[in-house]
Amino acid sequence: MRATVLAELHGEDLVGLRRLAKQVEAEFANTYDMVDISNSEPTDVSQWRFVPDREKAALSGVSAADIAEVLGLVYDGQVVGRAHIDPERNPVPIRAYVPRADQPAPARLEGLYVTSRDGRQIPLAELVRRTPSTADKPVQRKDNERVIFIGGELAQSVPVYAVLDLNRRLSRLRTPDGQPLATGNLSLSEKAPDIIDGYQLLWSGEMRMTLDIYRDMLMALGAALTAIYFLLVAYYRSFLTPLIAMSAVPLGVIGIFPGHWLLKTDFSATSIVGIIALSGVVIRNSLLIIDFIQDNQKHGMPLAEAARMAGAVRLRPILLTTLAIVLGSAIMIPDPVFGGLAISLIFGTLVSTVLTVFVVPILYERLMRA
Repeated sequence: MRATVLAELHGEDLVGLRRLAKQVEAEFANTYDMVDISNSEPTDVSQWRFVPDREKAALSGVSAADIAEVLGLVYDGQVVGRAHIDPERNPVPIRAYVPRADQPAPARLEGLYVTSRDGRQIPLAELVRRTPSTADKPVQRKDNERVIFIGGELAQSVPVYAVLDLNRRLSRLRTPDGQPLATGNLSLSEKAPDIIDGYQLLWSGEMRMTLDIYRDMLMALGAALTAIYFLLVAYYRSFLTPLIAMSAVPLGVIGIFPGHWLLKTDFSATSIVGIIALSGVVIRNSLLIIDFIQDNQKHGMPLAEAARMAGAVRLRPILLTTLAIVLGSAIMIPDPVFGGLAISLIFGTLVSTVLTVFVVPILYERLMRA
């Protein structure tokens, strides 16, 4: 499935905004792997304007309202009544109209007549002037600001690289008022349009959705780690020991990004879910080591020797836990959705296991001796 890159271009001057949108489209076209570029600016729609000749109409005994009624019935239709249909609570309008295939060409109104006050049938073509024109384009707004949406699809790559490249190039564009184009909305918090200082381009679509998901997942990770910390504080009756146990979390994160790189998989929202799940696993490994150190100390073993013994003795159950996680998660790697979760669990657990059995005992010994 193709990924979509979407940008919102805001500005006060509509003419300048449309001209700037053409420049942004050109930059989209110069982006690697970008196809099917489009914008939300409506195309020109040709139309005919009918202007009544009031002098001729007055001499013929026809009013402008009579002319408008005939033209409206032929080209727009007219409500001739209302019907009450069960179980609808509101009446349904009955509209009479001429099918488009049978409508007379606006340039030729032969066959259309309007009835004068004395009952004569007056050809409509003699009472109106017809001029070709272009229909007014609708002005689109978002958050009460004028906007034009520019979008494109990526054939194979992911949006982040295209957006970063486009953001760098678009920030150097000069707007119609001579100022550099302001770009934004690439932070974790969404930014509302603000054109007080001039034209503005905000990134939207899949990129904004991805950033919002990352923000929510990081907040969930922070909440989970906070809850774990206070539970451990209550268990150990110490504020320092839980921090030593939770040091395994960043040790596990070290292996996540190289794992995605080795398997050529994009870092996704499920990868962050994997980090949240990984936190509980690697902290449990730290607790096994810390509990064994404390048990050895209770039996009179010196702190340094207790720390060395803990890493060696608890290595086997930690490796068994790691092996179970790796084998249980490996089946999800080919999955396009949950592959990121599996990679986070597998590589995070592997790296954390190797580092935890060395780092946690040393860290515990140094901090407790201080």
